[in-house]
Amino acid sequence: MNCPYCGAPIIGNAKFCMNCGAAAPYSDESPLSYAEASAPVSQAYRPEITSVQDLPPQFRPMSPWAYLGCSLLFSIPLIGFLCLLIFTFSKENINRRNYARSYWCAILVVLILFAVLAATGVLSALADTVAETATEIMYSLN
Repeated sequence: MNCPYCGAPIIGNAKFCMNCGAAAPYSDESPLSYAEASAPVSQAYRPEITSVQDLPPQFRPMSPWAYLGCSLLFSIPLIGFLCLLIFTFSKENINRRNYARSYWCAILVVLILFAVLAATGVLSALADTVAETATEIMYSLN
C-alpha cells in the first residue's frame, strides 16, 4: 500500500506514512515486506529546494534587517510588548517566533540580575553614590 499524499510505500500495518507523516488509509491489502517498503521513493515525490524562496513561508529565515526591525519594534513600550506577545505565539514564521521567545529569555535574565542586585544591596549603594555625585555637581555649579 502506498501513501495517497506522497506515494511512499507504507510498511506493514503502520498508521502513518514514514515519509510525510500523513495518516495511512485503511486497506485490506496484505502489508508490504520490509524489502518492498525500503525501496527508494522516486524523486517526483520529494520537492527540490534550491533556494530560500522554495521553502514554505513558515520556515523562511529572517533577514538581518528583520531582526533589527523586530528589536526596534519590541523596544516601543506598549505596542512592542503586544507585538512581542503576538510573535511569541504566532505560527506564521518559526524564526520570528523563536526570536521573540529569545527576547523573553533576555528580559528574564535582566529581571533576575536586577533582583539579585537589589537583594544584595548593590542597587541601594549605587543609588546613594549617584545622589551624592548629583549633589556635589549642583553645589559646584552654584
